[in-house]
Amino acid sequence: MSDTETGSVMPTANEALHTTLDMAFEDAVPFVQIEHELADFETVQVARLDEMIGGMLGHGDVERTALIVVCHPEIAYDALKIDPTLAGMLPCTTIVYERAGDDRIHVRHVSATKAIRDLGCAPTGSGGAVDDLVETTGELMAVVWDNIEEHGRDGGEAPAAGE
Repeated sequence: MSDTETGSVMPTANEALHTTLDMAFEDAVPFVQIEHELADFETVQVARLDEMIGGMLGHGDVERTALIVVCHPEIAYDALKIDPTLAGMLPCTTIVYERAGDDRIHVRHVSATKAIRDLGCAPTGSGGAVDDLVETTGELMAVVWDNIEEHGRDGGEAPAAGE
């Protein structure tokens, strides 16, 4: 369900994407990962922050939080064409997390390409190419987000690849 359905304001073009899912956390993480992969994002890593913090620091009070780290080859290629150092700002990360007192699972994505643009990481004179990169990323993530919201309302059943 989107933020507008829960009474929240949808993000502007410069803010993070956010939605909630009515499914178990253990189901939500692979579900969100698969929706990225169906849009041709490559999974770089899935990391559980709560488990890392609990294991390394002994804090067992951290709400379940997973990072789904993905990279789209077109975005990576375009970023590297602008400047190879932009690889340090890639890949993209989507967060799946719980909140105390909330029975929904939260999903949030902050655009790495918007960070490249907004932090001024690209070389001088590459503004148009960076704007194109942000636009491409937005179009690709819109597909992912639409599918997360559509399939997440159907109990988390993502279609098989090729459907």
